[in-house]
Amino acid sequence: MARLVLCVLALVASGLCIPEPAPSVEQQHTVVVSHEDLEQQKKLMMLFFHTHEPMHLPEHIEIATSWDLKKHIDMYNNATAVHLVADMVEHEWLLPQGLPFNVLEPEHTFQVQTFFNLLYSAKTFDTFYKTAVYLRYHINEYMFVYVTTVAIHHRADTQGIIVPPLYEIFPSFFNNGEIMATAQRITTHGMHHLGHYPSTYVWDNNVVVMWNTTVWPYYTKEMPVAYFTHDYGLNNYYYNIHALYPFWLGSDVAPLIKDHRGEWFWFVHKQILARYYMERLSNGLGEIPELGLDVVQQGYTSGLVFQNGIPYPVRPHYFWLQQPWFVQKINKIVDWERRIHDVIDSGFYTTPTGEHVKIHHPEAIDVIGRLIEANVDSPNNKYYKDFISVWKNLLGNSIVHEPVYWKGVPWVLPSVLEQYQTALRDPAFYMIWKRVLHLFTLWQQKLPYYTHEELSLPGVKIEKVEVDKLVTYFEHTYMNVTNHLYLNEHEIKHFVDGKSVVVQHPRLNHKVFSVRTHVHSEAPKNVVVRLFLAPKYDSFGKEIPLHKNTENFFQFDQFTYSLTQGDNVIVRTSNENQFFMKDMPSSYVVYDKVEKALGGQEQFLYDTTLKIDHFPQRLLLPKGRVGGMPFVVMVHISEFHAPNVLYGTGFDPKMSLGLGSGARFHTGDPLGYPLDRPLHEWQIHDVKNIWFQDVLIHHKHTPEIHVAHNE
Repeated sequence: MARLVLCVLALVASGLCIPEPAPSVEQQHTVVVSHEDLEQQKKLMMLFFHTHEPMHLPEHIEIATSWDLKKHIDMYNNATAVHLVADMVEHEWLLPQGLPFNVLEPEHTFQVQTFFNLLYSAKTFDTFYKTAVYLRYHINEYMFVYVTTVAIHHRADTQGIIVPPLYEIFPSFFNNGEIMATAQRITTHGMHHLGHYPSTYVWDNNVVVMWNTTVWPYYTKEMPVAYFTHDYGLNNYYYNIHALYPFWLGSDVAPLIKDHRGEWFWFVHKQILARYYMERLSNGLGEIPELGLDVVQQGYTSGLVFQNGIPYPVRPHYFWLQQPWFVQKINKIVDWERRIHDVIDSGFYTTPTGEHVKIHHPEAIDVIGRLIEANVDSPNNKYYKDFISVWKNLLGNSIVHEPVYWKGVPWVLPSVLEQYQTALRDPAFYMIWKRVLHLFTLWQQKLPYYTHEELSLPGVKIEKVEVDKLVTYFEHTYMNVTNHLYLNEHEIKHFVDGKSVVVQHPRLNHKVFSVRTHVHSEAPKNVVVRLFLAPKYDSFGKEIPLHKNTENFFQFDQFTYSLTQGDNVIVRTSNENQFFMKDMPSSYVVYDKVEKALGGQEQFLYDTTLKIDHFPQRLLLPKGRVGGMPFVVMVHISEFHAPNVLYGTGFDPKMSLGLGSGARFHTGDPLGYPLDRPLHEWQIHDVKNIWFQDVLIHHKHTPEIHVAHNE
């Protein structure tokens, strides 16, 4: 472990590791972690270091080579999974190590489900840990990290475990091939030849690779928004969202359906698309292109390279879809999308037994989401199938690579669209989701409009709203990629390394701001306050009418508040909302703190605000423009309605996300309310508890930071 400690000391001394988030102002945002939990944290964290290499720790090798699944079958609740995994290992019916893994490939999905069932059914933490070590030894490294991450998030006895961010486990998903090749050369040659690598510089004992000097081969008209689409925190967030609600995991194992997973599926993607649209407008890129069945004008070359040296598939510009080898894929898309259109138009879906179930009511958003995702909790995923993944496969241009089979297991080459940790990089992702979200909009248009009475809150009037000056800027952050670098014999033997490599990324951030809402209430009331942000003008300079702008509103806060009788001033700062999370601490910093706590040097304080299903705090605001860009802030105050199951029921919200509890929501209102349906001007006329405030977002230029964007 000296290697890790030395790396931590070097990085912290230089100030170039991902900075540890500042301590929470309020003490209630931290929990002291027990010695037993720290031991578990350390054990699991060690499984994520240098996962692409063979096992090096003697303790791991001893467990992996001696653990016999069938002999310990009584230690699992799922005997079928035990036998399946044991047979798969014995007969090598596995995706070999070193090859790309694609969770959207059915055979790979089956293996993931089987491994998860084994891990999830372990009766004790000790059995779970030994099983994870066993799988780390035998199965594909990408599959191992994925399935172990999902299992940790869902097991009751691993709540509060900090999983290292994926960009530190597999940095090659987040950095192009030039960066990773340079990093590997540095670990091989040391610092003697840095003059040959103009993209690097030295800071103390760290070699820094500058991301912005390596992207020139991939420059397209979409590059001005790459600071958003390539942001490693955002891409890690999207990966985490999937890991919490995998399409293949459902009520037969984990009751995720209780969490309104279909509604959550819609809301997450609506939020992402709204933010992306505002970045396009901030950079003068125009509307998100419509996705049809003929030509996709925007190509994409990621520059990413798999660990084994194979580059990711490329989509050329003016990608023609009407090609003979695409016919089957196009037919599937047309047919499967039509089935969803039929559901929306007819007002019902058909169950496997032929029963018709009505969907023209507000609560059906959850069913619509499950039908469109075609997840295992869909009421009929044998008929309403997954056309989104077909789109990803088609536009990723990976279907031209026919899989090679080895013992029945396909070897595939997924595109960036087919991996949740890379999908947001490709502009086609947003084209696909613009098309998908249109289906939700068609369904929402079938619902009755919110009435004046439903939107109003009698006795409550917003007098005015004040918003601080909104300012964004770019800053450098540093991603530790040391985990990618292969260990030499000396390092393996002694676990010591005097070198560390980090990648300098320019990233968007904003100055902290406050929103002050002046409210008069005729009586004391418990209310919910929601804050939204939307563009005021479209790419043609025309003001967007409210009923069309509804889909562009990005919710950036929601909180409960107790109004007193008379005048109230509700002050909310941008860094205290529940929808966002600050940057994850580096796993090397976490590991160092765990070691110190286990050694009695300090307490380990778990930051309860680090919720991996929360949007990156630094991306709350779009970039805006140097001279100020018009946006609109909407404030909505409504009566508090308690959810059917009170928040936090059955789990500890400080340490757990409560997956499958049905108690993850703070209110009983729909997600995104009242913008979960089209909203017209005439609906809100004389509604006193809704306020629209024009604002300007200013971008402060930072001359020393070079990043592609249009000012």
